[in-house]
Amino acid sequence: MHDGLKREPDGIAITELLGILNGSGLRSASAMTSLRLPLTSPTLFDRWMPPTGPRSGILLAIGVHPGEPECVEILREAAGLGFGSLVVKALGHDVQSLAAMADDLGVALLVADDEIEWRQLEALINAALSTASEAGGSPSTLVVGDLFALANAIAASIGGATSIENLQQNILAYSTLPDQPIDEDRREGILGRQVPDLPENAEQYAALFRAPGALRIAGVPPALDRLAVAVRAGTQALGSIWVVEASGALDADAARALERAADIAALHLLRARSAADLARQQRSELVRRLLEGGEDSRLVVRQLGLDRAGPFTVLAISPRTEGDELRLDRLVDLVAMACQAHQPGAECVLIGNTVYAVFSGVGSETIRVEAAALRLANRAEASLRVPVLASVGTQVASVGEINRSRRDADLVLLIMANDAAQGPVTSARDVRSRLSLLELGQILRDTPRLFSHPAQAVLDLDARSGTAYAATLRTYLDCGRDSARTAALLSVHQNTLRYRLRRVHELFGIDLDNADDTLTLWLSLRVVD
Repeated sequence: MHDGLKREPDGIAITELLGILNGSGLRSASAMTSLRLPLTSPTLFDRWMPPTGPRSGILLAIGVHPGEPECVEILREAAGLGFGSLVVKALGHDVQSLAAMADDLGVALLVADDEIEWRQLEALINAALSTASEAGGSPSTLVVGDLFALANAIAASIGGATSIENLQQNILAYSTLPDQPIDEDRREGILGRQVPDLPENAEQYAALFRAPGALRIAGVPPALDRLAVAVRAGTQALGSIWVVEASGALDADAARALERAADIAALHLLRARSAADLARQQRSELVRRLLEGGEDSRLVVRQLGLDRAGPFTVLAISPRTEGDELRLDRLVDLVAMACQAHQPGAECVLIGNTVYAVFSGVGSETIRVEAAALRLANRAEASLRVPVLASVGTQVASVGEINRSRRDADLVLLIMANDAAQGPVTSARDVRSRLSLLELGQILRDTPRLFSHPAQAVLDLDARSGTAYAATLRTYLDCGRDSARTAALLSVHQNTLRYRLRRVHELFGIDLDNADDTLTLWLSLRVVD
């Protein structure tokens, strides 16, 4: 075996490590996810060189089948030497019993995808641990510098102007070698640090990320052709590299060289993404706690640097339909940029399929947030082809009420999703009465004794017999007891309506002249609706 050198006292939790390496092909099979590991390079298992001293951190069980007795022996040996985690490949084997044994021995069992190479997995773990050790610093500048150097190296070795992109099609780095032909698409992309939004983009990127290796992509005149490759960490796509092919001279050797360069770029992109993700995860967790409310809200606001004097408003944005993960990630980035433009220091977080933003002070004025939300919705539709619903919660005065603004924004989204007449942006103040009814409805559902007994009897009969007394009563009361309007909405004759109302009185003893009974009846029926 051989192992890494330094050990940091604080280390990193298994959950944090897996969060950084999310999608890279490494997962936990263990219940010991809270275990902390030192920030040391992984140790590589070598069956011919037994360990000669204490070890710690991660042991990569290279060439070991989890179903063989040898694996159990290695696990026990790792526990005895003080390793915190053992990484195996399942190789089609059920590893649950091995995971249970690892938990008993105090070792976290991690499982790598069979397809990922051990060499790349070791490099990815090292990059993640290096990022964690530098958390709180600013390693991203160095990483971007490395990417520019890598872009120049690729351009020199392959013979074409090179650019490196992330999944959001932001240009992270580009080559600067003289006398290499470029076209207007590259020039525009470098100036804006963003790939131009062209009709052919979707098809080209889809083909690129389906391809197992480098791919030649024909340019749409006057654009030049490209040789491109997807950058991956295991099975997780991280970005892409594009080389301008001006002369048509890039051959199979150039393609193989570009594929090797993609492995190097993966380490840089993972480390850059990890550094940003660590900071973003920490702030996202704070924003999530703020939206949920709690006794530490004032502390969280101070940690986030928000204006503690208030007022506060929560904006919620959700795609109209479920989209792919890539577009959702790009939507989060778009919302974050738009919110920062609206109010520097505004905080965003993705929870489920909804992006939340918290505004404070002057920037939280409802009319200003509505205007920003409308601009954002239009940009999402135009640039991402993602139609969204944006809801503006109630403006609240204190930190402790931020979760109420979030709850109102969620309820407004619910109303918008079920009402095609609503536009892309709706504010809580626009649907205040409907919000009140939704909250009253929740109270009735949570407290069955408050639900109208006659309403329940009507609903039960409709369910058993297929009658429509509940719909008749609800529509009649919605229409302010206007018989003509009710009959028209129900598409029945007024005599039929009068008969149904008479039967309601006979069957259930409902007296629509009793204001109190009628109010609770109507509220109960509206809750069900």
